[in-house]
Amino acid sequence: MAVSIFIIPHVDFTNVNRPPMLTPGSVSTIASGVLGVMGLLGLVSGIIVLVSAVMLLSNQGQPRTWGVLTLIFSVLSFLGLGGFVIGAVLGIVGGILALRWKPPTQ
Repeated sequence: MAVSIFIIPHVDFTNVNRPPMLTPGSVSTIASGVLGVMGLLGLVSGIIVLVSAVMLLSNQGQPRTWGVLTLIFSVLSFLGLGGFVIGAVLGIVGGILALRWKPPTQ
């Protein structure tokens, strides 16, 4: 998100192949907006995955609910650049393990 706020608006887009109706300033605005939304999506997805993991550990009665949330938002985090990809992969593995977990029988 920092790149979309501080760097992209100051990049010179005059030599970029663009449609004639777009000015270089509008190209930087669009690029900054897209990167900002992707960063925000990744940040929100990561927070939801972390909260789901904590709730999975603390609330032993609902492993399926928190496992599904972990899995869904880990997959969605690929759209937000995936936490350097390793975060998304670990979230997917954790979500699958939570869904496959069976309570011990006595």
